[in-house]
Amino acid sequence: MATVYLDNNATTRVDEKVVAAMLPFFTESFGNASSTHDYGASVAPAMKAARQKVQALLGAEFDHEVIFTSGGTESDTTAILSALEALPNRREIVISAVEHPPS
Repeated sequence: MATVYLDNNATTRVDEKVVAAMLPFFTESFGNASSTHDYGASVAPAMKAARQKVQALLGAEFDHEVIFTSGGTESDTTAILSALEALPNRREIVISAVEHPPS
């Protein structure tokens, strides 16, 4: 019987095309694109190109509207803080605990 993985919401196998495209950034060009040193400077154009592709996909007006984060918690925090900045008179935040049960 074949095994079926049903938790793709938590993690998903990466497509082979994505692995091939990312491999150079895991092995050779792994610098911080925000840095000014040579390792970072060599990666910055690829980050800009990736941001512009996502911008086009989403229909965002500006590429700086696309923010890459390291994971779910950082993404949630960025979204909440961005919403509060966009609506400075807002005095409450409604949240839900449906994503993870308490430990």
